[in-house]
Amino acid sequence: MCRSRANSLKIKHLIFLLSLLASFSSLAEQKLVRIGVLAFNGPAYTLARWQPTIDYLNAALPEYHFVIVPADIPTLDNLVESGLVDFTLTNGVHFLIYKYNNQAVKMLNLNPFHGEAKHAIGSALIGRVDEPDIISLKQLRGRSIISVSDKAFGGFRVMLREFMEEGIEKGDLKKLTFIGYPQQKLLTKVLNKEADFAIAPTCLLERKIRDGTIPANSLKVIRKQVPESNFACQTSSKLYPNWTLARMKHVPADYANHIARILLTIPPASEIAVAGRYGGWSVPIDDSAIYQLMDDIRVSIQPSYLTRLWVQYRGWVLISIGLLLLFFGYHFRVNYLVHIRSAQLRNEIEQHERTAQLLEKETDQLYKAQRILLGGELASGVAHELNQPLMAIGSYVSGCKKRLARSELGQQQLIEVLGKIEQQTRNASQIIQRMRNFMKVHNNEIECYSIKTLLSKTILIFQHTFKQHNIKLEMNDKDTSVYIDPVLIQQVFVNLIQNSIDALKDNPIDERVISIITDHDDSHLKIAFSDNGCGISDEQLKQLYMPFHSSKDAGLGLGMVICKRIIEAHNGSIEAKQQTRGTHFLITLPRNLAKD
Repeated sequence: MCRSRANSLKIKHLIFLLSLLASFSSLAEQKLVRIGVLAFNGPAYTLARWQPTIDYLNAALPEYHFVIVPADIPTLDNLVESGLVDFTLTNGVHFLIYKYNNQAVKMLNLNPFHGEAKHAIGSALIGRVDEPDIISLKQLRGRSIISVSDKAFGGFRVMLREFMEEGIEKGDLKKLTFIGYPQQKLLTKVLNKEADFAIAPTCLLERKIRDGTIPANSLKVIRKQVPESNFACQTSSKLYPNWTLARMKHVPADYANHIARILLTIPPASEIAVAGRYGGWSVPIDDSAIYQLMDDIRVSIQPSYLTRLWVQYRGWVLISIGLLLLFFGYHFRVNYLVHIRSAQLRNEIEQHERTAQLLEKETDQLYKAQRILLGGELASGVAHELNQPLMAIGSYVSGCKKRLARSELGQQQLIEVLGKIEQQTRNASQIIQRMRNFMKVHNNEIECYSIKTLLSKTILIFQHTFKQHNIKLEMNDKDTSVYIDPVLIQQVFVNLIQNSIDALKDNPIDERVISIITDHDDSHLKIAFSDNGCGISDEQLKQLYMPFHSSKDAGLGLGMVICKRIIEAHNGSIEAKQQTRGTHFLITLPRNLAKD
């Protein structure tokens, strides 16, 4: 018996697949229209019932090819959700679900063979013929009851309302069991005494007796009710609107209305209607009875606000959740790595601080070494400057000795001579002090300093050199104050002036000029150093700030590198330009460099 059922099921599936393949073969010339139909009794039964109606539509609309897609409730729900069907033929409850969830639109209602479309579906409580009739549904609390599904409209929900009206909840029916489709199994199990009663759609028993599946006078409808209209089948409940044909939201309204007009032309007594077991079609009817039924059994047709939000935005929600998970995963991973390397980072920071201190110390030593080198270049001029006060002191002492030997030097005259000697001594001391200041240890002190004062002190170092080499100095020193390290900036000035002096050695003695011009605005100070010496070549200009490249025979090639580093440490810039004769250096410094 099990083998014969399995073979029967395979045959039904084969028929269904063959029908789909046959329909797909016409897609090249016709537009495919899919109608999803609830198949409570299997695909083969559904195809046989509705194929004449589909053939009628295909004949009336040859440019389209209509096909039936039989499906159970979960499958049809997925087809509708995925947009794989164009129309649905379902009971009223499922139409309302599709209406709220998928914006389906009602087109027509089926008419029963006898009666009205609004009173066509109900539930029949079926038992064996030897079962005594019942007065109250409360008598069924301890009895074995079966149904196909708790979501079946005529197969359970309609009858559930009858139970609840008599004070019986679903949980009170301890032996209620749902066995699934097809619906015929309900009758078979009751007939075989595997259950006491079955809750089935109206007309199922009459149809199965008529086709010989169930023996006559073996089963009967319990708790018969008087129908609201001329209904041909026995019922145990009130009757509700018949099945609904609905279009999905992607189907144009004009096209759907054209199909509805064609279906309305099917005569109720035609072979098409008889094969489909319906009495024609009617215009849409009121669904308020179904609303009331679902409300009475406390089942919501319309999804909750949160459910609608979830359906509408679930894609973005899932993407957001995924991004959040990635973010948290990344966050935890970063924290884990930070935790592991924290000790290493602290050691590295300490090492960096020691390295920075060492670098600063080495930089100061480099600056000091360069100042010493510059001092060596200035030594000749300093020696000449010191020679003058020393020679004057010697002359004053020699003259005093001679006049004392001749007793010609009075007290007042001696005081005057000693005063002159004292003045020359101070002159020598000032020369030495200027060199000491230039060579002193650098203390990294930023202060607001007069640029005119700094230039004056720098020029004093070269005073004798300018006289010795007959160099003319042109100054236009607008005074202003700027935040600088005066020792380092003076070192830059000395280096640039010494370079200009070296560049002027080959000029005629009366054509040696150094120009120093300062200018400023509210934010910047500019100092220009120019000379009319031998100038600088293109190759020297490219290598000007490269270490260990020098145009001087005894130079180390660090002077301009150090100058550039000092100026950039003050957030400034230094530029070198070629002139028709000589070289032009422009230093730009911010006036508001904060003191460290």
